[in-house]
Amino acid sequence: MAGTVVVTASTRLLGRTRLLRVSAVAPPLPHDRLEPDWYRRKIAQVQGELDKRGLDALLLLHAVNVIYTTGYFHLSTERPLAAFIPKTGDPALFIPELEADQVKQWWIKDYETYFDYPGPVNRVRWIAERIARRGFDRGRIGIEEPTQGRLTQFCLGAPNASFVTADDIVEHLRWVKDEDELRIMRRAMYFADYTVEAGRDFVARHGAVTEDQILKASADAVADKMSRELHDVVGVGIDAPFGGLVPFGRRSAFPHAVPSKDVLKRGDPLILSFGAQVGGYNVECERSFCVGKPSDYAKRLFDAMLAAHDAAASAMKEGAIAQDVDKLGLDQIRAAGFASLIRHRCGHGIGLEAHESPWIAEGDKTVLKPGMTFSCEPGVYDPNFGGFRHSDTVVVTKTGGQILNKYPTRLQQMIIEI
Repeated sequence: MAGTVVVTASTRLLGRTRLLRVSAVAPPLPHDRLEPDWYRRKIAQVQGELDKRGLDALLLLHAVNVIYTTGYFHLSTERPLAAFIPKTGDPALFIPELEADQVKQWWIKDYETYFDYPGPVNRVRWIAERIARRGFDRGRIGIEEPTQGRLTQFCLGAPNASFVTADDIVEHLRWVKDEDELRIMRRAMYFADYTVEAGRDFVARHGAVTEDQILKASADAVADKMSRELHDVVGVGIDAPFGGLVPFGRRSAFPHAVPSKDVLKRGDPLILSFGAQVGGYNVECERSFCVGKPSDYAKRLFDAMLAAHDAAASAMKEGAIAQDVDKLGLDQIRAAGFASLIRHRCGHGIGLEAHESPWIAEGDKTVLKPGMTFSCEPGVYDPNFGGFRHSDTVVVTKTGGQILNKYPTRLQQMIIEI
C-alpha cells in the first residue's frame, strides 16, 4: 500500500528575496522498485489475456514492455533482447551473452544467450528459432507490431508458426497502475517537486542567471538527493546537468525550448519543467513563475492557464472520455480570450514512458479508468511576451483526478523577487 507523504510549506526572507520552502517527508520504504512477486502476478495477468485470445505465447522485444512484464532492467542497445511468455508456465528471456550474469541474479531462471550482435545469424531469427524448438513451431504467437524486416526474420526462424500483432495486451495493462506502481510514482514525485524547489531557490539566490545555470544547479541538487536517499536505483533517470526545460522571457512561449545563454531579468515569465524517474516510473512537475511583480496581462495569462489546469485535473475521473477532458480544459483558455495562444493538448499518459497512451487530446476516445495516470499541462503561449504552463501528474479516481504533486500552484506562490 502507498504510504503518506507529509508536506509543509513555509517562506523566509533572504535580503529582499522571499524563498518558498516545500518540505516533504517521504515514508520509509524498503525498496524503490517493484519486487519479483509483482512481476509474477503480472505474468499471470498476461497469460490470462493470451488464453482469452487463443494465443499460445507472447513475444516482447520492446525494452519497456520487457521491463513491465519481467522487471528485468537493462540497457537497450542494437542487440535484440526478448521476453517470451507462454500461455502457461514460466517466462523465458532471450538475451545477448553480456546480460547473462545480471539475469542470473533476477527471478527468471529460464534464458538463452547469443554471443553478440550482429553475428552469423540474424538475432531476431535466432530468437524465433529458439521459440520453435521449444514446441511452438506451429504455435499462434502474439508479437508487438513489427517492422517488415523483423516479421521476415520471425517467419524464417519459425516458418510454420502464426505471428499475430498483439501489442495492445501489454499496452492496455500498462494504462492502469495498481497501488504498488502508484507508490513508486509518489516516491518519484517527491524528487520531482524537490527539483522545482531547487531551481526556484537557485534563481532567488542568484538573480541574473542563464537557463543552463538553472538546469545544472537543479540537476546537481536532485542527483545528490537521490544518491543519498534511494534504496534501489534501477530505472532512475537524470539527464545531468542539463535535464529539463527552464525557458524564460519570450522563449517561455516555446513549449519545448532548448537551453540558451539568455540572462534572466525582472518582468520575465519563467517555466521550471522537470521530471523524475524512480523504479522505472516517470512523473512530471512543471511550474510557471513571474520574476518580480506580474503585470495585469501576465495575471490574465496565468489565470487562464490555471483555470484550464484545474478544470482538466478535476475532470479526470472514472467514465470520462479523454478528448472531452481535453476540450473542457482548453475551453477555459478560449473563454478567457486566448484561443490563439494554445499550442498543444492538455496531457498525455505517463508511467514507464514519459509520454505514453492514452492521450488527453482531441481524437482520443478512451474511457478513463481508476488508476490511469496522466500529465495535466495546458499552457498559454504569447510569442511577444512568453508563456505559462503548470504540469501535474494526476491519477484517475472515481470522483476526479488525484494530483500527486505537492508543489504549490497559485500565482501568489509563484512570484520570485530578484
